[in-house]
Amino acid sequence: MEIRIQTLTPLWTGGVDVGKCDRLHETGILGSLRWWMEALVRGVGGEVCDPTAEGDRNGLDPKKYRDSQATNQREKLRDGGLTCDVSQIFGATGWKRQFRLSITDIQETLKWDKPLQITPQDRTRGWFLNPGWLGEFTLNFHGDSKTLAKLYTLLKVLEAYGSLGAKPQLGYGAFRIVNIDNAPTLESFCFNYPSGDQTKITEFPDLRTFTFFKLRFTPKNINWWHTVPGIKELRKNRQSWEELQKLAKNGMIPTSPALKNHLRYGCNWSKPALLHWLFGTIRGDGSVRGKVAFSWAYHLKNTDEWEIRGWMYLPQDKEGKVFRRDIVETFQNNLSQPQSYLQALGLNAQDYKTTQLNLFPFKNPWQIHSHEEIQSFISSLV
Repeated sequence: MEIRIQTLTPLWTGGVDVGKCDRLHETGILGSLRWWMEALVRGVGGEVCDPTAEGDRNGLDPKKYRDSQATNQREKLRDGGLTCDVSQIFGATGWKRQFRLSITDIQETLKWDKPLQITPQDRTRGWFLNPGWLGEFTLNFHGDSKTLAKLYTLLKVLEAYGSLGAKPQLGYGAFRIVNIDNAPTLESFCFNYPSGDQTKITEFPDLRTFTFFKLRFTPKNINWWHTVPGIKELRKNRQSWEELQKLAKNGMIPTSPALKNHLRYGCNWSKPALLHWLFGTIRGDGSVRGKVAFSWAYHLKNTDEWEIRGWMYLPQDKEGKVFRRDIVETFQNNLSQPQSYLQALGLNAQDYKTTQLNLFPFKNPWQIHSHEEIQSFISSLV
């Protein structure tokens, strides 16, 4: 299976030197695919091991696997001790990854040279955006038909709502699929797991706790981005402004800092600890990954429209249960209308022609969903 990818926002896969994405690294792509696959499999009722506990990744006992009387491959692996449905695809001790990935036909369309430090007015600290990779490339997957069907489905979900590579919380990794060759046959939904406990939700990413959103708007002025908080302040820096103009000509604007700044500092949050838990923090005793992501604004091909996508998820650990009501109320008050996003970007009603906000699930965002709802959502995208 060959999937041609075009970046909509910069792609980050890391590199040898800190702060530089020197080329496209397969490991950076694989890491993000696994993270999203774990969220997807939890969402549809599969079993996923604890990614923070090495003991849960001990892998396969070859003898128990050979001695298993099960006729189903999944059950044979489970009899052999490999109970994690994602590890059965991506590999574990004693069990190799069930597909090979290579990146070919790489065409870099824009060289982003200098990092950007975006600090909105009245903020002493801002967001540091390292140069990511921009262009087109082909992901080549080799594996059995069932594995390729799962990867195909995952890529279709990520094209619509997710991202590839690292730094999604900074807006990196949005993409579109240009073409797919040798796509697998999808006779039925390829994530069929026995009905599990609908109430079992952990502190790890699970699509049942996600809300995805897409904002589309048509600005009246092609230079609408000149007034975005944090970006307008860079007009005094010639080098940064030139980099921004290059990005804008290629249809992307780093709006994620302005939206995160508005949500984090412009809303009335009840507890400082809630902010660290929701938006992430780095401290001496470790780091907490943010649970909210806004992409950059990217121009939709052959239209006058721009789009921003994003997601939020609320794990059900102790903090999640404590903070849930406050978070949902704040999101309802500040992110349920498209005008809220545009105001955070410094745009008033006279600055745009049309605007539309879509949330999933449309009827009940910011809530916990069922395995069946997630299965229906995924099926609709494939």
